[in-house]
Amino acid sequence: MSEPKTVLVVGQNLFFLPRIQNAATPNGYKVVQARTEAEFRESFEEGTTALVLVDLEGDAEEWPKVVQGLRGEKRASVKVVAFGPHSDEAGMARARDLGCDLVLSKG
Repeated sequence: MSEPKTVLVVGQNLFFLPRIQNAATPNGYKVVQARTEAEFRESFEEGTTALVLVDLEGDAEEWPKVVQGLRGEKRASVKVVAFGPHSDEAGMARARDLGCDLVLSKG
C-alpha cells in the first residue's frame, strides 16, 4: 500500500492547522507542519507532497526561503498556495513574485 499524499503547511501558526486537517484527512491526505526551512526540506524530500500551503503570517525569514527554494525544483505536480490576511498586500505580492501558484486572502 502506498503512503498517503502530504499537504505540507509552512508556518508557525497552529490556529489554522485543525481546519486544514479537517479538510485534508477525510480526503486521504496527511497534514505535516514545517516551522523552518530545514523541517520543510526534510518532509518535502520524502516525495509524498502533493500541496504546499504557506502561511504568510509565519516567520518572514523562513517562508520566502522555502518558496524560493521550490522555484528550481522539479515539482510539476506540487502546487504552492500562500494564504494571509487581506491587509498584507506586500506579503501577498512577495509570495506571487517568488512563484506561488496561488495567493489567497484569509478574509
